[in-house]
Amino acid sequence: MFPKVVQLEINTEPTETVKIGKSFLYDFKTNQFVMQNGKNVVVEGIDALKMWIEKTLRTEKFRFKIYERVNDKENEYGVQLKDLIGTKYPAAFIESELRREITEALKKHPVISGISNLTVDRNDGTYNINFKVILRDGVTFTQEVSV
Repeated sequence: MFPKVVQLEINTEPTETVKIGKSFLYDFKTNQFVMQNGKNVVVEGIDALKMWIEKTLRTEKFRFKIYERVNDKENEYGVQLKDLIGTKYPAAFIESELRREITEALKKHPVISGISNLTVDRNDGTYNINFKVILRDGVTFTQEVSV
């Protein structure tokens, strides 16, 4: 009369996590890799992700042949900011487009779920962009990039 109750097995082990990886430390002010004892300095974890973010935001999408347009939008690297910077568009429009462009570019990284608190300050043709990065595991950190 009563249905048979089946005991469900629940997997409480964490699902596969995506590793952030490694990168070489780059000084964007001097446009050189940071060297120590004749070797490139390696950064890992959040520091490597910060390098990836800065490289992504400093790379103009479709400008270089290696990053040319492809059919699959998921593989596009960089952002299109040059069309906005230095124009006479209203500041609200520029900030909105910067927010959209930056969010789309950064969410392509498998550990980034989004950004928040984005602010843009314009100083003598340079945009200082500040925002909070939200990772899929709940970790957050702030990032500042000048373009």
